[in-house]
Amino acid sequence: MTQQNELDLKGALPLSGRLVVEASAGTGKTYSLTALVVRYVAERNVAASELLVVTFTRAAAAELRDRTRKALFDARQVVVSGEVPERHPWMGSLLAGHEGEIEARLNNIEQAISTFDDATITTIHGFCQQALRQLGLRSGARLGSELVENTRDVVDEVCRDLVVQRLAPQAGALSWPAMKRNAPNKVLTQLTEAVNALLNNPGAHPAPQVAAGIVPANHDTIERLADWVAVVDEAVKRVRERRSDRHELGYDDLVTQLRDAVTDEANGEEARRMLQSRYRLVLVDEFQDTDPVQWQIFDRAFGDGQVVITVGDPKQAIYRFRGADVHAYLRATSGVDKKELLTNFRSDRELVEATLGLIGGVHLGDSRIAVTPVRTPESAPVRALPAGAPLQIRWVPRLAELLGNKPPTWERIAKPATKSRLAEYVTLGSKVSSPRARRAILGDLARTVVELLENEHYGEGTSARRVTPGDIAVLVPSHANAEQVVGALNRAGVPVVRTRTGSVFATAAAQQWRVLLAALERPAYAPLVRAAGLGVFLHEAPASLDPDSPGSTARVAELQQLCARWADLLADHSVLTWYDHVRAESGLVEHLLADLTGERELTDLDHIAEVLASELPGSGHSAAAVRRCLERLVGESDGSDDLGPQMRRIDSDAEAVQVTTLHACKGLQYPIVLIPFSWSMPSNKGPLIYNGAEGRVIDVATKQGWAGGGIPESDKGREHRSNIERRADQLRLLYVGLTRGEHRTVVWWAPGKDAPKSALTIVLFDRDEHGVPLNTPPTDVDSAVTKSALKIPSFEPTDTEVAAKLAALSGRVPGLIDVSTVPARTAVSRWGGPPAATAPATLAIADAGGRSAANPAWRRWSFTGISRTRDEPYSPMSPSPAAPVVGGLDEPGNVDDVAAPRHTPLSGPAVPLADVAAGTAFGTLVHEVLEKFNPTSADLDVELLEVVEAALRRNRVPVDAGVLARGLVLAANTPLGPLAGGLRLADIDRADRLAELEFDLPLASGSGQIASADIGRVLLATLDGADAMRPYAVELAAGRFAVDLAGFLQGSIDAVLRIPAAGGGHRYLVVDYKTNRLHARGAADPLASYHPDLLVPAMEHSDYPLQALLYSVALHRYLRWRLPGYEPSKHLGGIAYLFVRGMVGAATPTHDGVPYGVFSWQPPAAAVLALEELFATGRAA
Repeated sequence: MTQQNELDLKGALPLSGRLVVEASAGTGKTYSLTALVVRYVAERNVAASELLVVTFTRAAAAELRDRTRKALFDARQVVVSGEVPERHPWMGSLLAGHEGEIEARLNNIEQAISTFDDATITTIHGFCQQALRQLGLRSGARLGSELVENTRDVVDEVCRDLVVQRLAPQAGALSWPAMKRNAPNKVLTQLTEAVNALLNNPGAHPAPQVAAGIVPANHDTIERLADWVAVVDEAVKRVRERRSDRHELGYDDLVTQLRDAVTDEANGEEARRMLQSRYRLVLVDEFQDTDPVQWQIFDRAFGDGQVVITVGDPKQAIYRFRGADVHAYLRATSGVDKKELLTNFRSDRELVEATLGLIGGVHLGDSRIAVTPVRTPESAPVRALPAGAPLQIRWVPRLAELLGNKPPTWERIAKPATKSRLAEYVTLGSKVSSPRARRAILGDLARTVVELLENEHYGEGTSARRVTPGDIAVLVPSHANAEQVVGALNRAGVPVVRTRTGSVFATAAAQQWRVLLAALERPAYAPLVRAAGLGVFLHEAPASLDPDSPGSTARVAELQQLCARWADLLADHSVLTWYDHVRAESGLVEHLLADLTGERELTDLDHIAEVLASELPGSGHSAAAVRRCLERLVGESDGSDDLGPQMRRIDSDAEAVQVTTLHACKGLQYPIVLIPFSWSMPSNKGPLIYNGAEGRVIDVATKQGWAGGGIPESDKGREHRSNIERRADQLRLLYVGLTRGEHRTVVWWAPGKDAPKSALTIVLFDRDEHGVPLNTPPTDVDSAVTKSALKIPSFEPTDTEVAAKLAALSGRVPGLIDVSTVPARTAVSRWGGPPAATAPATLAIADAGGRSAANPAWRRWSFTGISRTRDEPYSPMSPSPAAPVVGGLDEPGNVDDVAAPRHTPLSGPAVPLADVAAGTAFGTLVHEVLEKFNPTSADLDVELLEVVEAALRRNRVPVDAGVLARGLVLAANTPLGPLAGGLRLADIDRADRLAELEFDLPLASGSGQIASADIGRVLLATLDGADAMRPYAVELAAGRFAVDLAGFLQGSIDAVLRIPAAGGGHRYLVVDYKTNRLHARGAADPLASYHPDLLVPAMEHSDYPLQALLYSVALHRYLRWRLPGYEPSKHLGGIAYLFVRGMVGAATPTHDGVPYGVFSWQPPAAAVLALEELFATGRAA
């Protein structure tokens, strides 16, 4: 039954104003948000273009976009069928009312589906970027600036300069901060931390303010204190100036600029009006992660005419270190209509009850952020793992061998100390050694995992299923802890993977890249090439490169030539294209996956390639440039969680225990969760940051005591406020960890050095004798009489008190919380793997994308890779289907095997290219020439000869330059037929030719898969019965390619031509150059084989119609993103495959107006749209 303050997805929709939807963990926040979007689209006729959904990460935005699209399709099915699925009861509202209303809803949904890409579903920074672009000059922002992913290099550069210029030359300057002589690198670190803190917290107040008067703790440092504050201010100013000079923008610059635009006194009203006219429905997801500047944008930009719905959970506000401010959330939601999500769809009923028994009623840093009750649906399991309590607490007693090395404080014992009293002493409040406690917990954790795998089952009787490694997740505070857990589980024989733990540039794979790029940069220097030869890319045996070994000199010379060739290839192609080639040629995958840990390294190598490609877009990057980029990224890698695309990826899809950090696990769920180290409080590093009376304050002079400076708090008061907020962060982080489990949660506690003030200690022991939380508040800074009175509650219970407190806690929910102790040492038996009857099938080697064969279809597919599966059925052991994206590689390598179609002999023009070289190398050469030549050159003969000669210097192909140039001049002067309006390549200016358009498209949202036969089924449903390609569609639908497609589709379109349309405007024609020899070698009438009727079977023989369709979908997506007012039926101009050997200029014969050598086809726009939907969702429309 819905409660009064609960969000009812079937209830009335607000027509305007603001609504706060407050969630709890597992209550279906994203599901509810997408349901609201669908209802507003269907019932309030909100168009896709009028929809703005903002969230805070790219991954979340991608998930929202995918789930919203899917929800619209589901809603359409409901309205069409009139049947409401049990899992979506809210969709019943779509069927309410009379027939006309239902028909209108269906029209609204279908319109939203067809224009879905017009919806703005993006990150906060993505929205700001779009809005600034839309506002143009009205925004006041500098146009033409480039958004850069990482601006830390500018900060480092500026801070280094200032340390050298301003601090180092001054006598005693390096004594500030901290009142003692510091090494320059330590001062540099403190300056960098202060500047980054200010830049990452828009709207924060730096302190102290020199103009307000500063009182240092040591009066003789007042000048140095003022100098330090001035240096920090100067650094921030210079960073912003340097970014501006370089036309660069950071993400926070986008937010600040849009805030300034909508609040500007002169132009703000017009900016707000433009945004309000664009968006009718505004939804802000993960609202607890907002900051004051971000909220100012939504608060000022959208008024009463829009519906503004914010969705968030302040209990999961854990990103203060990234600039998020939960106080901004609390201020923004105060007094606003609020609805809650109160049903937990994630966890078993008894686990929900046990978790509420542990943290229910606990204040997570503020009385307004309390853990309140939630319920479970009737369908939820009661206890899926029947053999043990759903929540288990294991604690470390003060055993003698776990104590630190300091001698006991015997005075604490009333009687004289004796050795026999030691056992009694250690129960009275001693701290155990934290490293020893961790070792004890790691052993106990490994034992727990092995016991789960050997003894636990889901359900009972014949339906029981064993627990597998993939069911278990270990959540840790830091990356260092993750490594410790991985080591413990490896020693126990348990498969384990690290997910999102650390920077990929701090791994051994980064070193392998460094060694390879150094050799490519200097291939003539044998020592570098030898070093690369011993790496994973070349994997030579050490003996073969030993200077004293016979034949080593010759082998090194061969490797030098290879490195030089790879360097040339890198200079001519994009980083990813080059890497795919090196990956395939070197046998990297097979070499690495022969080793047990190879999949981890392959994942990291692939990941580094992708990041380098994003940092260095396009082609033409030298090995030196790529190496410098890599060195910069390695230098920027650190231990933070805020790594974005540099965060290491999971190395295997196989069944394995997952180890990840508590920050990284937010938004995820796992069947079994183990939390071993939340009893330790992390240290407070960097500047003090806290929420003051005027908002967020950043103490840039943290290392020195001071007062005044425009801040009411003393130095101890600032530290106290900062510590209070850190404790609140840790409490919310613990809440996140404790609510990830579906069936069981196990948590460990130890009385270590940092335990008394830790979040877990507070949750366990800040209770009365009945186990009810007390929520003892910290001392209020304003009411403290003395500095020593500033206290944060801490708890150091004796072992006896621990046992009593935990007994009272478990008594609140009898039978649902199990409490037990951890031994000092644990004998862990190695796990022998699953029983034979339940063991998964052996996984085959994966050869692309770092994915194992859990889904063998997941690959980076290309047309070449797909077409290869027809003759050689694909298996995970076959060569990579993602061939390098280089023109010409999709043409026959063995030209003598190509069928030579015959037609009526011709006596006509000479065919200069009839019997020149053929094959892949020749095809690549011709593609390079046609990509680079200027078709409108005044002297095309000279132009093409120069380009051919230059290309032949790079490509050793046995062909006469003059003959090839003459043949290509004729091809460029051949009319392209009716689809091109009779134009020739020579008629089309470079500005109207987009050469080598590369694409990299996710298939089925990057996670699902597509049956290749569905492509044929889509064509049969959309092609006219007389279409020349319909027989080919029949073959596709019948399973011409016995393969499923998943992952990404990549390729490169030889050229897209912009040609005039009959009714005005332009059409866009896909062009592909083909050098296939369709005639028999030495044929007297070679041109006859290029008759338009014979090109149809030639196209089908090589599966080029499939390639044409893939290219058409890629062009459709490109135009949809880049062309204003794009209409597929109007702008898609079809495809033209140019068989250049049969194109002989103005003398080229024609048949029904179509020139020989030119295959033309206009796929219906409906076919392209249906295929795009198939590729995007995995479902045929």
